[in-house]
Amino acid sequence: MASKILVVDDEPHLRRVVSLYLRARHYEVDTAENGLEAIQKVADDRPDLVIADIGMPGLDGYELCSRLRRDPVTRTIPFIFLTAKDQDTDRIKARKIGSDDYLTKPCPLDRLVSHVETMIDRIEQAKKMPLDRIGLSGSLDDVNVLDLIQMLELSQKTGALVLSHGERTGTLYFKDGTIIEADIRSPKREEPLFVLLGWKAGRYLFLPDAVPERMPITASLAHLLFEDLRKLERHEHPVSVSVEASGGGTSLHDNRAGQVIDRLEAVARRLHSGGHSPDDQHVLRILVVGTIGTGKSELIHALVEDLSVSRWAAVGAKEANGEQHTDFGLIRLSADTTLHFLSVRAEKRFRSIWEQCLPTALGAIVLVNPAMEGELGHIQTFLNARQEFAPSLPVHVIVVNADTLPHLTGVSESDCSLGSLDDQQFRLNILSHIVKL
Repeated sequence: MASKILVVDDEPHLRRVVSLYLRARHYEVDTAENGLEAIQKVADDRPDLVIADIGMPGLDGYELCSRLRRDPVTRTIPFIFLTAKDQDTDRIKARKIGSDDYLTKPCPLDRLVSHVETMIDRIEQAKKMPLDRIGLSGSLDDVNVLDLIQMLELSQKTGALVLSHGERTGTLYFKDGTIIEADIRSPKREEPLFVLLGWKAGRYLFLPDAVPERMPITASLAHLLFEDLRKLERHEHPVSVSVEASGGGTSLHDNRAGQVIDRLEAVARRLHSGGHSPDDQHVLRILVVGTIGTGKSELIHALVEDLSVSRWAAVGAKEANGEQHTDFGLIRLSADTTLHFLSVRAEKRFRSIWEQCLPTALGAIVLVNPAMEGELGHIQTFLNARQEFAPSLPVHVIVVNADTLPHLTGVSESDCSLGSLDDQQFRLNILSHIVKL
């Protein structure tokens, strides 16, 4: 079936030439001479792509694009500007209101067709994207953008973190855990990364291995991905892994897990009422710290299982190879409070990450394996950083694969334990110890 293209321009000659050329390439083409007529034609017969001039009487191209992006029914339609305006300010404005491409007149018709084919193909490929290409997704109401960035940095991911906030979309591209490009599409003049970090509501998804050269995330593509993701989550929940502890019919508040939940809720009430909750008033953040192989992922997954009886919970992200690698855990404590377990690497090179997350945390569980080469040096450096950035932060050190406690400066013997991460009672006792009223 031929793709439908709407060409919007107040020059009759250009409309005719472009239409004839596209029809000769087997596209179905309709035309409009201004933005108002285009809005009506989109409502009557939704096109697969819009090509529009900017300078038109009545409703110009900027407002046409903006209106299409604000409407949930039309926000996924690809939009290409074809205009005589060639200033950087025009290009920037076009990108911020949500255009997908920008071509200047006079534009060779074969070049226009090439861009049209690329845009339509990109949308078609996105519709066919397999579930295992989406490695991480969720709501920004539950996860801080800075935490998402940190998780991708710590796990040295390559791909695109796509964020949606109202009509705005933004994309951060990572290569081996480093941000290599940031792109925001917004009606306002804003610096990309600064604005994205401030988004407290909306949606996010991570596309593994997507890089700007191979998969630039356009506004229409981002909206399409989020639209499809919502449909999938309603039916299959393929990415977030729901976790429910067995409970054995026991009331939540009659067991140790219930007591820990009660204490966490009390901490949340105190912080909220006092007006000095960490970073985000709706998130209690507990760090799980360690080097590679010390069991951070396993502990986070187990703690989520321990505390999630009768409560919404999720862990992520599931790797494409089927192995479960847990970078974070979420538990909804109440309508406005989420408990967030965050994996943090203890190697010295992550000091800048510690500086960001330590002051906003409720506490930290530190995993130590003394048998690993250089392990104690890394842990001691982290504990020194804790003294510098958050000296009052409760910390508990769990020593694994050892019979005696190592000497660590900055923590008392009562804040160190030998035990098995497989022991639920042991895990809950540690968590209760660091959650202090």
